[in-house]
Amino acid sequence: MAGNTGQVKPGTSGNIIFLLSQLALSDFKLRYNNSVLGYMWSLLNPLMIFGVYYLVFSVFMRFDGVSHYQLYLLLGILLWNYFAESTTSGMASIQYKAPLISKINFSKWVIVLASNLTSILSLIINLMIFSVFFVASGASFLSGMLFFPIYLVQLVILSLGVSFALSSYYLKYRDLMHIWGIVIQVLFWMTPIIYPVSIIPENIRHYFTLNPMAGIIDGSRSVLIYGGQPDPSGVLFTSIVIAVILVAGLALFNRRSHKFAEEI
Repeated sequence: MAGNTGQVKPGTSGNIIFLLSQLALSDFKLRYNNSVLGYMWSLLNPLMIFGVYYLVFSVFMRFDGVSHYQLYLLLGILLWNYFAESTTSGMASIQYKAPLISKINFSKWVIVLASNLTSILSLIINLMIFSVFFVASGASFLSGMLFFPIYLVQLVILSLGVSFALSSYYLKYRDLMHIWGIVIQVLFWMTPIIYPVSIIPENIRHYFTLNPMAGIIDGSRSVLIYGGQPDPSGVLFTSIVIAVILVAGLALFNRRSHKFAEEI
């Protein structure tokens, strides 16, 4: 940061990395500030949701043929929660950092990226809890889980692309927060998180595969829980969709970023 000019040199990678780390850490601390349980909420929230769904769909409504259903359900919820949390917080990130934008001149995309990094910290903590459940369930450690990072990278890039697109218009259209909340709920039930893909009628199953989150969650379960191998065509298709979303999101963001200061 340069003296009294209030500027950060956008070409200096060291400054950008420092700013990213500071924004991400401060967001993570502020997220649980003044709460009694603090950082424990990053664990309790997905675990409580998992408990409710597991009780309903494993005790009252059973899906036969899904081995290690508790891991199947928990992993789906953790990955989906990251997507929902990162896109929702990323959408409003520019507004949350309004005082910073008015004082310092820097690339605005750093704010959205920092917001997503904060959600990644929560995801890492949740995956550590998942590993405890994995060991306790007696599931086997198989070579297929080495491919899990492929799907994690897809998930992060997808969330970032959506965040760029949403944040570019949120300052102008605040109703986006409510609309996106509804869209998230609809997408949740259109993604095989609670139920297996096999129960979807074959004549419409193709439409569900167009959802990149379906490919990410289904692929993650296959390699991490069941030790399967990634489907090359599925990974390629999902990657292409995600790349299009990222490029479109960045294009929208760059086109509107110069208007953020006046819309705040």
